[in-house]
Amino acid sequence: MICQKCSKNIKPLELYNGDWACPLCKAVLSIKSIAVKVNKENDDTFKLSELCYLRALKCQNSSAKYEREIGTAIDYCRAAARMGNPKALIRLGFYYEHGYISADASESFRIAYEYYKLVWNSVPEMDERLPDRDYAESCKKLRSAAAKHYLELLKKLPESYRRVGNLNYVDEKAKIIAKGLTVPDDDGTDSLIEENRIAHVMNILQSCFSKERSPLFGVIRLERGEYGDLREVSSSAKRNSSKIVDIAKKLLIVLFDADSGDFRTVKTADDSKDIDADNAYYLYFFNAYGQHDISERKCVKIGKALRKSTGLGEYSGVKRIIDAMSRSVTQTDYIFSEDDVLMYKSRLEPFGHATDDLINAVANKQ
Repeated sequence: MICQKCSKNIKPLELYNGDWACPLCKAVLSIKSIAVKVNKENDDTFKLSELCYLRALKCQNSSAKYEREIGTAIDYCRAAARMGNPKALIRLGFYYEHGYISADASESFRIAYEYYKLVWNSVPEMDERLPDRDYAESCKKLRSAAAKHYLELLKKLPESYRRVGNLNYVDEKAKIIAKGLTVPDDDGTDSLIEENRIAHVMNILQSCFSKERSPLFGVIRLERGEYGDLREVSSSAKRNSSKIVDIAKKLLIVLFDADSGDFRTVKTADDSKDIDADNAYYLYFFNAYGQHDISERKCVKIGKALRKSTGLGEYSGVKRIIDAMSRSVTQTDYIFSEDDVLMYKSRLEPFGHATDDLINAVANKQ
């Protein structure tokens, strides 16, 4: 992918809010600037992604194999999408829309929306050397497929977008028809699909054990009673064992009481039982030993920056993120990878300072 600012061929950083950024000049890259095209390289990469996705569907009874295959599928899909492959852009939107990639629900909607819209609103360039019989018809089918996903997505507007009121299904459908594309014959009045919040949170925590790219740390808002529901999810490995406790043995998990601000670390079943399940909490996790591109030593430095004590007390970095989230009516999760820290990392700046800069950016966003 070519950075619009420094003109270098780069592998972009993928940030917590779905944006891409140049690892060299740190410029945020607009998704709209991606040249949508099909060539042999990105077509072959996308085919590998789909092969892994199909393998994942066939081994859903084995969580380890499933996580491995779906993680590889997403990585190949990202690579093909960076090269502008329209099918990969659609599939990546699908992954965000359906929770395969850990992100806040509102951010997932926005990212999927932008990927789908990019494809239906573009005329993909297609390499004539590819064995395709009718390039014009193939382009139209791709764009119509993206438009269908786009309109289905608009039926599931998050509350924050419904309040803004700038995404009208009928108006958007008219724009698509004006492009000469085929769309479903309906009025967009399907009932809204409710999110399974507990399954979503568990998927985020489970993604930390992926053999591919995994989250480094995150903060998740749990409304009253949700921690109790989360604790009731049983482990598949041991009978009568809570899955959240099993996960806490491998990840650092800290619960911050939403009312008092008090916090405690979850490590054992006794820790979990002593926590009032009916309270509202902010769940902080740190995954130092997952699949990351930076070293374990650098991960530890990032963790120390989040945990350090200032005027806010211990875990001051986490508390600043929580404060930003508490002031938002839409943000329910912040899930970060090492790319989010690298966005603020310069050659001379240590990882701890870069983490502070990330926290400042999140805190000032609201």
